[in-house]
Amino acid sequence: MRNRRLVSALALAAAVSFGATGCFATVGGGDSAEGGTVVFSNTGGALAAIFAETAYKELAAQGIQVAEESPNNEAKLTAMVESGSPTWDVFYSSPYRTVAKCDVLFEKLDKSRINTAGLDPAQITECGVPVLKSAFLLVYNADEYGDNPPQSWADFYDTTNFPGTRGIMNYAKDAGMETALLAAGVPGDQLYPLDYERAFATLDTIRPSVRFYETGAQQTQALESGEVDMMLAWPGRAYEAAKNGANLKVVWNQPLYYEDSLGIVKGAKNLDAAYALINELVDVPTQELIMQRQPYGSPNSNAKPSEDPLINSFIATSNVTGSEVQRDNEWWAANLDEATRQWTEWVNR
Repeated sequence: MRNRRLVSALALAAAVSFGATGCFATVGGGDSAEGGTVVFSNTGGALAAIFAETAYKELAAQGIQVAEESPNNEAKLTAMVESGSPTWDVFYSSPYRTVAKCDVLFEKLDKSRINTAGLDPAQITECGVPVLKSAFLLVYNADEYGDNPPQSWADFYDTTNFPGTRGIMNYAKDAGMETALLAAGVPGDQLYPLDYERAFATLDTIRPSVRFYETGAQQTQALESGEVDMMLAWPGRAYEAAKNGANLKVVWNQPLYYEDSLGIVKGAKNLDAAYALINELVDVPTQELIMQRQPYGSPNSNAKPSEDPLINSFIATSNVTGSEVQRDNEWWAANLDEATRQWTEWVNR
């Protein structure tokens, strides 16, 4: 069911406790919007609460209200853009979708209106601005492996020397094929185009030990209960399980980096307010609060990471080793449908 709410008043109320720090930055590097409402389709939940305490509060001071709608459903986005009368202005997206649907579902950005302070300009695409940095992680049960823990994706795909169950999300986009290729010895900078046959040959070696999952909640439950011994995991879900008592460790060898992205909806009616919202979401106050509460890194190099050791133990950008692998969003933008077909055929063999 659609969930829509005006949150400028909420932002002001929520900011009473947070605002005591006085660390709210004004928007720079772009045009200022004067009043109005911006409609933001996002994931809801914990991230939306963080946005309310920081970005929405600053926008309220500028006279801009934020109306949230969740979940951020692309099918609905497509329908409203095709109707010629979209009601959303900003959409929280996977990065390869803002690439694949640039100038179709998303407006081409006027980059002169983006506050790029602390951002890597190379990560701002024609239609997308990175809002958080994350990674697909190799997470394992430390109680299970003791003094002989896994150290690589090759160990994840080796149930002879590292016996036990494996957890993998049942979606092509969730890195099963990439990590299988890394395990097979493909260098991280030569992963793309994906070699499906080689990836599935590696995945076949652990197939009897694999548990497939459909949701993040299932990930957390499986890690907490010990249903799986290793998991190709999302940081947020692994952190939740660890916070609830699971003894989990991360192997910081070739985590697969990706970024979530913000796009302006094609035909958006509130362009000035849309740019203002994006600038606040990527600015230091919002980015620092994300890292204080959630295990995600920031695309803004000026944002200071959390001092919480548990959160930091799941943040990719706080555990840099030089082995990191960057997901190729251009390849995924062009090949998502075929990759999904190949994955589905393998799962159903």
